[in-house]
Amino acid sequence: MKESIIIKNLGPLKEVEISDIKPLTVFIGKSASGKSTIMKIIVLMRYIYKMVNIRSYLKNAKITRSPFKLRFNSLLQDGLESMITAETEIYYTVEINGNQYTLSYTNKTLQSDINIPNNDLVFFKESYVSETRSVIPTWASKVATLKGASLGFFFHETFNDFNDATDVIKEQQLDYLNLKMKVQKSGNKPKQFMIESLQEGAKPVELRYASSGIQTSAPLVTIVRYFAKEFSFKDAFKRSVLDYLYKQDRLEKFTPQINQSDLEKYVHIHIEEAELSLDPEAQRALISNLVDEAFHKNNEDRKLGLMIATHSPYIVNHLNVLLRAGYFEKARENYPFLEKDNIAVYRVHEGTLTSLMATDNDTEEYVINTYDMSDTMERIFDEYESMEK
Repeated sequence: MKESIIIKNLGPLKEVEISDIKPLTVFIGKSASGKSTIMKIIVLMRYIYKMVNIRSYLKNAKITRSPFKLRFNSLLQDGLESMITAETEIYYTVEINGNQYTLSYTNKTLQSDINIPNNDLVFFKESYVSETRSVIPTWASKVATLKGASLGFFFHETFNDFNDATDVIKEQQLDYLNLKMKVQKSGNKPKQFMIESLQEGAKPVELRYASSGIQTSAPLVTIVRYFAKEFSFKDAFKRSVLDYLYKQDRLEKFTPQINQSDLEKYVHIHIEEAELSLDPEAQRALISNLVDEAFHKNNEDRKLGLMIATHSPYIVNHLNVLLRAGYFEKARENYPFLEKDNIAVYRVHEGTLTSLMATDNDTEEYVINTYDMSDTMERIFDEYESMEK
């Protein structure tokens, strides 16, 4: 499967085109450059494509009345609606088995009236990990008294994924910090998330009282592990399709021509600022952890994609380490290596994208061009030196 997207005239984005969205896609750029906006549009189009697949699955199974009304404007969340203008254009294309299926949004109209044959059907699951995830520990401890309160759509999506994950995962290793998180539940009380040191003698502390780096990263790695290993596509299919048919008393008319288990399954996890509140070495270790979970420890019944928006040159430079490890057999044994065809890194600047992928002139290896990511440190040094002039 190959995905591509074009976004024009949307918020800070003038014209963005990605001809092949890679399993690991990273956006780096200044604040307010549009990194998160790109991810939010991509997750939106992927969600719509998921609904189109379910609608096609039902239609191919002789269920002609679909439960899914795809109204684009009602799906815009957390400020996206204010970015849409009459000049906004979005084209999202999926290519499978040589066939292309395109969703488009032009002239304030969504074009999604396509039918996908059984051989090209896929099952998507989308997750968005918001930068506001640092609120999760406090929110989880107070959720019973905060009903009706809202921190925005994407925060609640993140919280719900974390809540689902910790229904299943009772102990999460935080190796990048030499810690682990344990999930405790007693009766109707909210879950307790306890952080324990891997060193003997240290007392556990609640996640909501732990350092900010632990509070932002523990939910993130738990969500990634959940979708890599624990998430049940069978249960998700039941919620999406079978429950609707049962409520509509239409199960007897349901004659599927392809089993849910035979569909290709994809999980896409979109992460805002993976580096939040972590020191540079912890950022490197965290990225190794995420790559390991997503591409080396995931269940074979699914394919994972990570999309990350970041400000951190440490993360991008460390990805070069994991990318180079893929070229050497011994390094592949010791690092969660990356294959060159599975990664793309883009700089977001002035409403457009610039690919940072390149080929090393000496080794002919695939690399990420991070040459100018030390410019700020050089400017600081130049200012320091200029004081004596």
